[in-house]
Amino acid sequence: MNGKTYGEMWAAITGATRYEFLMQLRRRAVWIVIGLFVAWGFAAFRFYVALGGEETLPLTQWMVAWSLVAQYFVPIAFGILIADRLPRDRRTRVGELLETLPGSAGGRLFGKYLGNVAATLVPLFVIYLAGVAYVAFERGDLMAIPLGLLSFAAINLPGLLFVAAFSVSVPVVLWVPLYQALFVGYWFWGNLLSPDSTIPTINGTILTPVGWYMANGFFGLKGGAVENATVWTAVASIALLLALAALALYGAHRYLTWQQARR
Repeated sequence: MNGKTYGEMWAAITGATRYEFLMQLRRRAVWIVIGLFVAWGFAAFRFYVALGGEETLPLTQWMVAWSLVAQYFVPIAFGILIADRLPRDRRTRVGELLETLPGSAGGRLFGKYLGNVAATLVPLFVIYLAGVAYVAFERGDLMAIPLGLLSFAAINLPGLLFVAAFSVSVPVVLWVPLYQALFVGYWFWGNLLSPDSTIPTINGTILTPVGWYMANGFFGLKGGAVENATVWTAVASIALLLALAALALYGAHRYLTWQQARR
């Protein structure tokens, strides 16, 4: 790959990232839906989080619990809000226009992914930091801030990157409303259904992006579907989620390249 090709790919990535970021950030639905889903998660966790009565919970576990509040249902919103980004280009004929421009199709796909992830993270992170600030004020301990940032990076980001990759990639071959319905069903089945249920589920395995392996393995938080995770199983969970995310994006790129070659 020569310098010109690298330059075209970089231009495609940065251009698509900036364009998609600004478009997604301006969508009022992104802010409203993310806010509602965080509130839903908080309501589901209110008896576990310290604000619900566990006043003796150590500060680290307060912050981990808050990360799980922000992770319990918000990935559903991520999947729904990002799923229509690539089909929108086909529907508005923007995709055909972009194919005539110099630059890498793979770079544009990756830029679309980065831009939409970054923009959809903004309202979540604003709400999350507000919760971190509240805990820091309530406990009188500024260590809540670095602990909150660390737990967000370890618990929330891997799962959200995983969800976003599939939500950008799968609608390339699947009707968007069908994907969104299947994704919501997957989230409840694969992440929230008890492993003790009579229905088989992947919940409780390192494949689940809800974050319990990281919460338990890195920070020792008990509860959920995981009780005996180690640092290494938490690392394995993150590595698997990111590897599958990369595989999904690569598969979408190969499919789009094949589809373009047939025209």
